[in-house]
Amino acid sequence: MPAPIRFDAALLAGGRSSRLGRDKAFIDWRGLPLYAAQLRKLGSIGPERLWLSTRPDQPFPEVLEGVARVVDAVPGLGPIGGLQSVLAASEAPFLLVLAVDLPKMEPSFLERLLDGAVGVVPRSERGWEPLAACYPRAALLDLVEAFLAAGNRRLQDLLDEAAARGIVKPLHLDEHSVPLFANLNTPGDLATFERGKHDEVVSIDRYGLDGVGVRLLDHVAAEEPLAIRVNGMDVSVTMRTPGHDDELAIGFLFTEGVIHGVEEIAEIAHCPDVDPEAVGNALDVRLRREADLSSLTRHVFTSSSCGICGKATIESVFGNFPPVGIHEPPDPCLLLSLSAKLRAAQETFERTGGLHASALFDRAGNLLLLREDVGRHNALDKVIGNALRHDLPMDELILLVSGRISFELMQKALAARIPVVVGISAPSSLAVKLAKKSGQTLVGFLRERGFNVYAGGESSR
Repeated sequence: MPAPIRFDAALLAGGRSSRLGRDKAFIDWRGLPLYAAQLRKLGSIGPERLWLSTRPDQPFPEVLEGVARVVDAVPGLGPIGGLQSVLAASEAPFLLVLAVDLPKMEPSFLERLLDGAVGVVPRSERGWEPLAACYPRAALLDLVEAFLAAGNRRLQDLLDEAAARGIVKPLHLDEHSVPLFANLNTPGDLATFERGKHDEVVSIDRYGLDGVGVRLLDHVAAEEPLAIRVNGMDVSVTMRTPGHDDELAIGFLFTEGVIHGVEEIAEIAHCPDVDPEAVGNALDVRLRREADLSSLTRHVFTSSSCGICGKATIESVFGNFPPVGIHEPPDPCLLLSLSAKLRAAQETFERTGGLHASALFDRAGNLLLLREDVGRHNALDKVIGNALRHDLPMDELILLVSGRISFELMQKALAARIPVVVGISAPSSLAVKLAKKSGQTLVGFLRERGFNVYAGGESSR
């Protein structure tokens, strides 16, 4: 292992992107502005000082705990201008930099750049990757200023010269590291990142039958706690996959009977008065009235696999949510087509194998909405929250869930007036009892070649 080095870290967040149509730094990323998520990565490595390089017109908070903001000395120079400003402001021997538009970059890779002898700059088939690199501060600053004085802003040329002088050395990227350098530049890039932003890259040792271990990068489903407050009062802490947290909160409060529609909500905002490590993991739902929390039947502290979690009896459920109306059972051929459609749409599950999904289909078999989460009830809360926001006719739709069907999922579906609940796995005995009393159609073990009907249809006659 190389000896520890003294270094500062800097996030380059002042770039412009006319192709994306908005400032990359403030895009939501796992419940945080992207700049905050990137600063957290840099801060976790242990720099002496953490810098944020920006344009003067960017609306960053006036106070960022533990972060020194530096504005580009000469506007319009692009990445080399931001690099120059931070190199000049820092006093550490080395400077570790990261561009805000590399959202897939991981701290474990950044640590590899801290060589301790010279600067380290990744290099791929397309050339130098200068926006996640470690530079010897004084030597590179002299070279940057010389290049700018000569009118040359190309970082590729700069690093060719730096390598020739022995100021930096290349770190050649393998196939597992190249994806970490995917840039966020266009709406298409953003759509691609959105499909994968709820998983994380980790290093694993994979063993085969020969007993030989191979070091690989793998994807795992992200899991973090979310605290939900109502008018400033804590009501729930649940483990969830970050993303669509406002929908989760809406769906949770609706299915628990705290609200009866989105019109009762004045605002949903991230809580500012939390520990820095919890930023993005606490929501306060402000209602237009005093909150009546007496209807809450879930414990305040819950988990992603809490099951029934202290729910009241089936009879008490109907005090808040009456049975659904008479509905036509879905066509068997249509049901047989749904599992393949669900799997095709589960982007994060394909990478991690670790998420549950809930999806809404119309009676023609069209997928209207899908959400994934480490918790079954969380995924369903997100779906219901979204459907309420967009006024989807849930009493005409089919709900498909990827795992087992619990009592809690059936109760939530009943609260949302969803008449047909379908699962890839088995229902619980209490879920079947509730479905038979509520009038809901309950289908389990859905496969492409068959399924079981536990309530509704022929089974309820």
